Amino acid sequence: MTENFSSIVNYQDTRLDGLEQHSMSPTSGVADIGYDEATGETSVNDLLDWSVTDWEPYSTVSPVVIDPEDDPDHVGSGAELSSPYSRPEATLLGQQCQLSGMVRRKSGTTPNPLAANTRYNLPMFGLPEDWRPDTNIILPCVIGNGNPATVGTGTAMIEIRPEFDPVQPSGWAYYVSGTVALSPGTGWVALQGIFPITIWDASDEAWVEDSWDDSHFQTTWDKVMDDVTWDNYTTLDN
Repeated sequence: MTENFSSIVNYQDTRLDGLEQHSMSPTSGVADIGYDEATGETSVNDLLDWSVTDWEPYSTVSPVVIDPEDDPDHVGSGAELSSPYSRPEATLLGQQCQLSGMVRRKSGTTPNPLAANTRYNLPMFGLPEDWRPDTNIILPCVIGNGNPATVGTGTAMIEIRPEFDPVQPSGWAYYVSGTVALSPGTGWVALQGIFPITIWDASDEAWVEDSWDDSHFQTTWDKVMDDVTWDNYTTLDN
């Protein structure tokens, strides 16, 4: 009896693992690290849009080292983060977009500083192309001005907007206000929060086919249709 029960539990655990994989997409704001053999330069293909913003990822990526003789003091293969704080990411979990990682103000930007308890309307970054929240979303995020390991922190209000203006291919995050003043180069925001999102093709003005808007596995494992069981669930795979 004990052996049968253990087998059943192991079987259910395996099924749960499979279902959780169906409900989460690995697509992320942290993109591929590349190396241009012609120029010898390291490239970071970030899926987040930083083109119209005074903000940047807190951590940079070190150059890729192909030949250790080019850098005798180097340990490893390069492409390492410059700090313990992860680069900003946007990850899909079912119908939800989760933001994480740390962003900071670029050096030399104005106003200097962003005053505490003052309302702003500053674009921070765009979500991956065609990712749009279902409505405007306010996210409370931890912020600070200085070394994140030592300074006191406050709270910022970050607003995620669908941005259906044709010039914007995705939703955007905006800095609205904060309880701490943020200076260029040292002011940072630790992204945190999760919100509903859908993939929208602005060029066709339609939801992307087979995207999270109409995917069968957008629901949680305990809310699928009645005739789906542990035994036949995988037959629904695309």
